[in-house]
Amino acid sequence: MEKSLSNRSMKYLFILLLILIICIIIVFLVSKSSNYKKQIIFFEEYLKNNYTLDDATIKEFVKVFEILYDEFPYVTEYVYPIELLAIGIVETNFENVKGDSGESLGYFQIQAPTYWYLKHNYPEFYQRINFLEPWYWDNIKERPDVQLLTSILYLYDIKLRFGEEDAYSIYNGGSETYKDKILLRLNILENEFKTFNRR
Repeated sequence: MEKSLSNRSMKYLFILLLILIICIIIVFLVSKSSNYKKQIIFFEEYLKNNYTLDDATIKEFVKVFEILYDEFPYVTEYVYPIELLAIGIVETNFENVKGDSGESLGYFQIQAPTYWYLKHNYPEFYQRINFLEPWYWDNIKERPDVQLLTSILYLYDIKLRFGEEDAYSIYNGGSETYKDKILLRLNILENEFKTFNRR
């Protein structure tokens, strides 16, 4: 009789523990997803308030984040809108330009070999946004969505292969100075994001 009661208590305790763990996981996932959505809004508001980008460009950027969130959530676990905001600021201050003697293109300064590597390894992303053309300036200067997606995939790929710690320096050819600039900008943006969340 005592054994039976003891077994029953253990079962109830186990079930309660299991329910508690499931609830914690759900709260964590909801919080994480909510944070990503808030970062998209912050990204959009930050660009509107600090840059002269046209609304269509900002909408294209936002659309990429939404597609990733809805259709490729595994990418959003590694790369966040606030990181791309920092990269866009440090790379070009959100100007759609050629850099590195014409080798790096667009807001996030991606080079053609990087694009070809990503397009080969992640074709479904480019198919999703209907971009199957070569990475020439004339093809991508009017496609902010392609530029942002490529930057996101590049950072994602680096993080998977080399880890979080070296991702920012590798993004810029192994530059520790660049990594420091990104981390400083991220720190500033994260503080602004906290203020933004309190509104």
